[in-house]
Amino acid sequence: MAQPQQVRETHPYFMHDAILDQPRAVARLLEARRDGAAEAAAALAQKRRVYLVGIGTSWHAALVAEHWFRHFAQGSPEVQAWHSFEFYSYPPPLDQNDAVVVISHRGTKTYSFLALELAKARGAYTVAVTSTSPGARIRVADLELNTVEQERSAAFTVSYTSALTVLAQVATGLGLPDAGDNLRADLRARLQEVPDHIASVVDRESEIGETSKEHQARVRYICTGWGPNTANAYEVALKIKETSAADSEGLQTEQILHGPFCSVDEGCLVTLIAPPGPGHQRSLDIARACREVGAPVWALVQQGDANFPGELGQAFLLPEMPELWSPLVYVVPLQLFTYHLALARNTHPDLFQQDNSRQAAARQHYDL
Repeated sequence: MAQPQQVRETHPYFMHDAILDQPRAVARLLEARRDGAAEAAAALAQKRRVYLVGIGTSWHAALVAEHWFRHFAQGSPEVQAWHSFEFYSYPPPLDQNDAVVVISHRGTKTYSFLALELAKARGAYTVAVTSTSPGARIRVADLELNTVEQERSAAFTVSYTSALTVLAQVATGLGLPDAGDNLRADLRARLQEVPDHIASVVDRESEIGETSKEHQARVRYICTGWGPNTANAYEVALKIKETSAADSEGLQTEQILHGPFCSVDEGCLVTLIAPPGPGHQRSLDIARACREVGAPVWALVQQGDANFPGELGQAFLLPEMPELWSPLVYVVPLQLFTYHLALARNTHPDLFQQDNSRQAAARQHYDL
């Protein structure tokens, strides 16, 4: 893991700068990548299968994009999200009828560029979603869609939402062939609202910071989500590990009830990503179950949601938007919670725990 060239020793850390930059970055990309996204969509729409490939935060972006691509493509092309290591190690059949989209912010992760090189060698059409100055080996893709400058914090935030923004634009170009143009136009129009929605969350940073302080001593942090937000549950768990070295886990909403809930107790904070949608009632079930075992709940819900009564936990209200685009906005309070949790627990959010001598020693035994 490459370290930031400059190290900040106090708040605001580089992670904070990146989180606050997201409204501007997303708004810029919605304009600047419109033509490139349309070019990618036109090429992908002609393929038999589209593989979305990434590692870490980029794998989470691939999972969100898989949901979006399937929604718009309606089965043609077939869409699959793969972890880069698995894609390279156990590659699916690939030829000129397929496309591979590799998501890699720095463009230097070994298995991501190996996956891209494999795809090219097999004749697949390739797209790289990457930063404005990526590593050379990711730049061999047939089409490069650039997002933002490389992040100076090792805890990626703006690169995640920026990659999602570009992938959302590509997804909207895939069609919805069985739906009317009005539905397509409405979804595209609602995507343009996302920067303002993100800004409205950033403006409430102090509220989120207080929640982080309140729960700084929890032994374990659990987050649940479904559909397009499943990956955001994974993402916040990853970020908490990276920034606070705390025990954290992300779970699909239904999955937590099939065994994992047996370990939930008063030492846990359970965060529910719960916009209107198929998993909302199940989230209420989880909240009621948490009350029985003494676990506090922080629920991200849409404003006007009357189904989440206060006795079930603390609610953070978010703007009304289509569930499809909610991952772009609902991840922001999770990022801010993570950042302020690191401040409260007196850990450095930018350094990938490399200021811990044991972690630094361990890091000598593996390359990324």
